[in-house]
Amino acid sequence: MVDLWQSLLPEALSSFDFILLIIVSIFTSAITAAFGVGGGATLLALMANILPANAVIPVHGVVQLGSNTGRLLTMRKFIHWRMTLWFIGGCAVGSLIGGQIAVSIPKNWLQVILGSFILVMCWEPFKIKAIRDRSSFLLGSVTSFLAMFVGVTGIFVISTLKHIIEDRRELIGTMAAMMMFQHLSKCVVFFVLGFSFSDWGWLIVLMIASGFIGTLLGRNLLNRMSNQGFGTAIKILITVLALRLLYTGITATING
Repeated sequence: MVDLWQSLLPEALSSFDFILLIIVSIFTSAITAAFGVGGGATLLALMANILPANAVIPVHGVVQLGSNTGRLLTMRKFIHWRMTLWFIGGCAVGSLIGGQIAVSIPKNWLQVILGSFILVMCWEPFKIKAIRDRSSFLLGSVTSFLAMFVGVTGIFVISTLKHIIEDRRELIGTMAAMMMFQHLSKCVVFFVLGFSFSDWGWLIVLMIASGFIGTLLGRNLLNRMSNQGFGTAIKILITVLALRLLYTGITATING
């Protein structure tokens, strides 16, 4: 039994950390399934304090891929597929040009700019109605570009989409489809670059499985909320995450 347990553990993790990540995956997936954002950022912050630095982003990416796939499957009838397909096309373009254009832009500047933009999108008094179908191509391009430098693209996307998609279930379903593709693209890149996902295989599998449990719990919470209650909750959550992004960027700028 001990030998079996040891075979499941990545060499860099203790048993406590291994179990902790699996349990936390339930709660972070539930948060994202209920509100669209928040869970991924929370999980990333925890993983950054447990996993080796070179494994944080790829392992987080493939776990998020699995988590968003679970949300896509459970919310598929609510997804705006046409808008999502245009978004996917934009992702491909953004990924190709991102590294060539932004390599000279400091990450902390991007954090400040993005945090400010998200706050404006969240609190401005007018409604944005123009970002549909083909315009979501631009949204996909921009977020994929930013994904190379700051891990908060979900906040960017939902702060825009919440003005367009009023039904909470349609918003969460469409977000899941869009984010699934972005994480898939990230995982493909790391695989091509030679990252050994197999070294973390059991952790990834178990975190995805526990994350699906969290997705079901979060979906039940989402179904119990009204669109108005959801709107208030998501506005508060986006604001907190944007302020954290601003704080990180400003602090890095001052200390740098």
